[in-house]
Amino acid sequence: MKKYNLLLIVCCLFFSCEDFLDEVPKSEKTIIGTSLLDAQESVNGIYAFLRAPYNKTGYAKMVYSILEVSTGALKPAIGTQDTDMEDAYNLIYSSSNGSASSFWNTYYGGIEAANVAIASIPQITDAELTEEKRRALLGEAYFLRAYYYYQLVQIFGEIPLNITPSSSFEDGQLPKSSVQEVYETVIIPDLMNAENSGLPNTSSSGRATLGAVKSLLAKVYLSMAGSPLNQTDKYAAARDKANEVISAEWYNLFQSDGSTTWFNKLNNPAYDNIEEHIFMVQYNDEAVGSSITSYFTPIGGEAISPLSLHFGGMEPEIDFINSYESNDLRAQNQGFFFNEVDGITFNNSVYKYFYEEYRVGNGLSGKNVPLLRYADVLLTYAEAQNESTSANALAYNSLNAIRSRAGLPNVSGLSKEDFREEVWKQRYWEFPAEAGILWFDQRRINKVFNGNDFSDLVGSALPNGKIRTNDNVYFPIPQSEVILNPNLGN
Repeated sequence: MKKYNLLLIVCCLFFSCEDFLDEVPKSEKTIIGTSLLDAQESVNGIYAFLRAPYNKTGYAKMVYSILEVSTGALKPAIGTQDTDMEDAYNLIYSSSNGSASSFWNTYYGGIEAANVAIASIPQITDAELTEEKRRALLGEAYFLRAYYYYQLVQIFGEIPLNITPSSSFEDGQLPKSSVQEVYETVIIPDLMNAENSGLPNTSSSGRATLGAVKSLLAKVYLSMAGSPLNQTDKYAAARDKANEVISAEWYNLFQSDGSTTWFNKLNNPAYDNIEEHIFMVQYNDEAVGSSITSYFTPIGGEAISPLSLHFGGMEPEIDFINSYESNDLRAQNQGFFFNEVDGITFNNSVYKYFYEEYRVGNGLSGKNVPLLRYADVLLTYAEAQNESTSANALAYNSLNAIRSRAGLPNVSGLSKEDFREEVWKQRYWEFPAEAGILWFDQRRINKVFNGNDFSDLVGSALPNGKIRTNDNVYFPIPQSEVILNPNLGN
């Protein structure tokens, strides 16, 4: 496990306290600072590790693609030249997959940065670091550490668990902890610490907020209620936490108005960090540019955006588009996907990150990547309420808010099973190309939607004919890590 080797420098990217997008790399790990600025920079550096899965590398490689193309919703675009994504699309979950290794190294890097901040900040005696500021900074660090562990335990299953800064070679020789232990030892306690740290309810800054903490906690409880833990008592906890976010009225779904569709609010940087967007990976078109827009811009799309790069990235499977109800706006051109602009046609492409200013601009994008959206909170509540007791008025309102915005009629009077599957379908149709949510859902519910009904995950087929097996429930721990730490091979 490279992250834990004492001699390996942990690459924490520190930022100025005024703008945590201005990167100032430091070449060695800060153990204990002495000032308010040290505390701020130690926390700012943790955010940097959110970006790697959504940064384009090589010709057209993006780490999180290995989750998306394994779901049946997306496929590699022709000419993308990403062997890691191609392997995942063919359900070859290899321990040598470079994108899986990037998830591992990046998120453990974020965990180490968080460990350093959490250990250091309480020891700083600078008078400018008031107790209120100290608690809030620690809250951000706890939130981010919980997020990184949550991602890792969903991608890899049993993983090493460390909540202190690395200080010896033995820190790199930790055994794997059970999935339950990871949730109960660090994820839940960290989010509870963050929840009580005095973070602002909401913020347009892109930093962690109380709303983000509660939203993530609701998702965590929902995950624990599903596979592999199947702790069904957690449905009530997920319901209650999602309800706290809903009843606070801090967020709302984007809606179309006279000048802008809700799709163009979802994809435009002008609407990042507000309304529906609860927590996002931060970029701008100057200091830290986003590559996700160019990644998804269709190959051969020079006619629609001549000043921009075009890589195609991932494309929607035709079976996935056809699975939507016929009048669902999300499946129509310039909904979640597009294949025509101003009479110019091209392959079906993802529209969630393409916007007019990018099309006619200088080829630079500042598009943030959504990690937590209010639509997810609503559907989390609806599912958790239905599973904990039965669907009530708020559960129907939450579900129908998603349906109505998509141009679909409201539903009512469903059986428990029908309501459950309706929520699952709306999640499937709402979150393609978003932070691996579909892949996490399939593993959590152990089901996949085939366009007509739900079937067991293991034994189901992708549109390319590949059959999922038990080896496709989690990605294997990278072989390079097992070589460094033989305990990971047990």
